[in-house]
Amino acid sequence: MIPRKAWRLCGIIFPLIYYFNNKIVALLIIVPILCFFIVIEILRFYIFRFNERLFIIFRYILKEKEKRNLLTTTWFLLSVLLATIFFRKDIAIAAILFLIFGDTASAFFGLRFGYKKIVGGRSLQGSLAFLFTCLIIGVILHFTKVGLAWLMVIVGALAATISELLPLPIDDNFTIALFSGIMMTIVSR
Repeated sequence: MIPRKAWRLCGIIFPLIYYFNNKIVALLIIVPILCFFIVIEILRFYIFRFNERLFIIFRYILKEKEKRNLLTTTWFLLSVLLATIFFRKDIAIAAILFLIFGDTASAFFGLRFGYKKIVGGRSLQGSLAFLFTCLIIGVILHFTKVGLAWLMVIVGALAATISELLPLPIDDNFTIALFSGIMMTIVSR
């Protein structure tokens, strides 16, 4: 789990780039990286040996279920792209950070201390860690130049947590940031 979550934490580069730059600069970095992963996806689905080799090399990062599905990194990058395109800067940054840190906290605490299972095999402890982490991120963002409003902090953190908790047919690395961003956009009006 540690190499996998360390890989996910590398995703902080995207909200950091967006924080210190504008949307165009962020997209000029996100789009080529996503395109690279789309090429990897195409290759691995059409070349069996490539897929097998990929899973040997990156065995500590990839999950078995990804062998026949899109990689969670591809879902993550697609979510980052859409959040950056469609949401205001403050909302996009918050939603992406909720995904990165909330998901990591949920996995860590859920696997270590998650004895009370709730929806879809998720644990109460993991979900509470997700929520608490998102709230901390939101509070930090409130006091930065992002200036995330308190209502958006609460609604965004709750929306991200619910999205992670629900057993949806689509990967939560795609849904968390988008659902959270949509809900923060609604309450920001």
